[in-house]
Amino acid sequence: MLKYKLVFCDFDDTLVVSGEEVGERTRRAIADYRKAGGIFVICSGRSRMSLARRLASVYGSAEGVPYICLQGGLIVGEDGSVMRRLTAGREDVLSASAAAKARGIDVVYHADGEVYCEKKTYVSERYAFLTGCPVTYVPEGFAETYKGGFDKMMLLAAEDGIEILAELSRMPLSSSRFMFSQATYLELVPAESGKGSAVEFMTEKLGLTKEDTAAFGDADNDIDMLGAVGLPVAVRNAMPGCKAAAKLIAPSAADEGPARVLEMFFDDMTV
Repeated sequence: MLKYKLVFCDFDDTLVVSGEEVGERTRRAIADYRKAGGIFVICSGRSRMSLARRLASVYGSAEGVPYICLQGGLIVGEDGSVMRRLTAGREDVLSASAAAKARGIDVVYHADGEVYCEKKTYVSERYAFLTGCPVTYVPEGFAETYKGGFDKMMLLAAEDGIEILAELSRMPLSSSRFMFSQATYLELVPAESGKGSAVEFMTEKLGLTKEDTAAFGDADNDIDMLGAVGLPVAVRNAMPGCKAAAKLIAPSAADEGPARVLEMFFDDMTV
């Protein structure tokens, strides 16, 4: 019998090196875990469109697979229905967007399942390439006139803009919050979102407890997720804060670390 019946796993640089293909060992380990009755849930900062395009490469099919995206702001059930959707505060989006553009930082809006940007640059084009999510380029002032909900906003910088992002991350917000998913990616997300709250929500909905769960992560935005499970695991390439939140350090994403730990679940070992 599986000790950990429910596993949550970050995608980029945890399950797979960002921009690369999912390894065969990883696919096999996930399939074996699911055959044994385990529930494997990818928990990512990616948009629904971006993550959905990668699910088949992990599971063999994107049908009947629950997942968490948008930093926990959107939870999708096995039947494809939305279990939870949160949106960022409009005033926070507008003020942070204006401050970022004034400092030369690229801004990308995730709104109602689509991705929008007001300026085409190398940084925004690379973001579109890495996420596999097409960006719609719109006229200046898009955010001010958009009537729908903002799932999140991305502030993107090149390496020389990291300090600017750090400064922007300290801006006061009313109903949203900032989090770093990479050193050059600052995300503005709904205040109530976060991978940790999403993990707790799904665990409760499935009738399980914290002791039934495990999670894998690599970045600071995974820390609250690790704190919400019984077995928190960081891959070796993880950021220092993420490693500090873990009970177990797995091999790196390049070495298919999560797969190696999943395989341990089938051994007579105490993890």
